[in-house]
Amino acid sequence: MNSNKNFYLASAYFTARLMFSLNSYGKKEKKFFTKNKATLYRGIKIPFSSLLPYIRAKGKIIILSSFTSTSESKEKALFFSGRNNSMELYETNSLFSVLFIIKNIWKKNWISNGINIQKESVINEKEILYQPFSFYFVSDVQINLKKYTADIYLETIGKTQILEEEIKKGKEIIYNELENIVEVKK
Repeated sequence: MNSNKNFYLASAYFTARLMFSLNSYGKKEKKFFTKNKATLYRGIKIPFSSLLPYIRAKGKIIILSSFTSTSESKEKALFFSGRNNSMELYETNSLFSVLFIIKNIWKKNWISNGINIQKESVINEKEILYQPFSFYFVSDVQINLKKYTADIYLETIGKTQILEEEIKKGKEIIYNELENIVEVKK
């Protein structure tokens, strides 16, 4: 948690450049993840306090500000979540085993926030990388306090253009509930 302004500027610049590169890669190589209603998974270990915002956001739209690495393999995500030893994980580190279940919503002419990086994956995984500042609908949050596990169900929110290009021009974005997309305010 460095409060140095230059640190934040450098981080923002790096993230923006990486997002630009991923969008370019997605366009050029046709690597945007476009499987409608495909289910992807992400497994993590986090404290209970980090689950509270998801509980409060149930039925609402959220934004995840970091890169989100997902897998088509539920088993891989369960491994990364520590699901097989969730009791021990909590007893030793006070962490919950968390599985994100993400339903990819996509329509023709939409631009996906997911980039297929399976060929670039170091561990030969069916990996889809969601870009920072992607929008999701929180459809359900299931927490088991006895087993120290949580399952968070998300659905991606679509877009028809690369929003960052328009934001850079000073334009605002809004959620179009009818189309279930985030778009530039007209």
